[in-house]
Amino acid sequence: MKKYLIKSGLFLPLFGLSLLFYNCQSSTPKEVKFHEESNTTTDIRSSKRINAAVIEQKVTFPNMPFAELLRLMNLNKESSPAVLWKTISTLPESQRKEADSFDIGNPLQRMELMLVPLRKMEIRFDQQQAKSIAEGLTYQLQNYVNYSKGTGEGFLANRENEDINISLNFPEGISHEFAKVQIRINPKDYMIDKTGKTKVIAGITCQQAIYNKIDPKDKALPKFVIWKSPRIPKGINRLHPYVFDENEGILEIDAYLKDDENSLLRFTTTAVIEKQFGPKEFEVTKTRTRVDGSGDQNSLEQRVLDVVFH
Repeated sequence: MKKYLIKSGLFLPLFGLSLLFYNCQSSTPKEVKFHEESNTTTDIRSSKRINAAVIEQKVTFPNMPFAELLRLMNLNKESSPAVLWKTISTLPESQRKEADSFDIGNPLQRMELMLVPLRKMEIRFDQQQAKSIAEGLTYQLQNYVNYSKGTGEGFLANRENEDINISLNFPEGISHEFAKVQIRINPKDYMIDKTGKTKVIAGITCQQAIYNKIDPKDKALPKFVIWKSPRIPKGINRLHPYVFDENEGILEIDAYLKDDENSLLRFTTTAVIEKQFGPKEFEVTKTRTRVDGSGDQNSLEQRVLDVVFH
């Protein structure tokens, strides 16, 4: 499978963002808010900016009836297609028919199931920097950005064997993007509709923006629906699996892998916990060999694949 993915260039974001459920070890939380949805006309720009907090997130496939079943599976590069099909075959016939609309045989969509951070997601931030911690089925990820300086670091390791890893350095002035495990969304490719709609996510009132691909022939990632708030620094957006050039921090992303409601992948915030951090809480694991993030992207992508699918 790895050879096919490398040959086809099919590598989706794991991470993103980056983000996960994690037990904070310093400072007592000031505020814990849980997910709720509503419409409101509140002037969100008058709300107090959050200076430092932990953002806890989760990944779901809202229109896949067997999403929770897949979440419990232990996938790997050899067994994933067989295990997926076996799992689907045990579902009731009605659910199997619905499952057909999400093409498990499509390597792109199968990769999405395997590589998104299904186990854990978290972003911790203050006004100068942010760090995401994510855990997928086969990997663990740390991703850091200092948005006041434009620098960053990353560490990716195999879940079964941490000695199999890659450590990245993003020097000042280099666009922070973790070697194809994140996808930077070019706003020139999309018609962007800032709808004016609002929704409360984890106690934060957010504004909606909808991205629709301008070129109807371009079927890759045809649509996004994002929810953002000026209370959250925009620098955290550089740690999401899909990186948007927005002026407000994003708390929810609906990504459509193709022009089909069943292809929806959602990254959503479940809690925003205000707290202060010590310097070590933004540190990233370092190895002796560190790769310059400005180097050959094809070589970096190969190394990332080696870690994730070892």
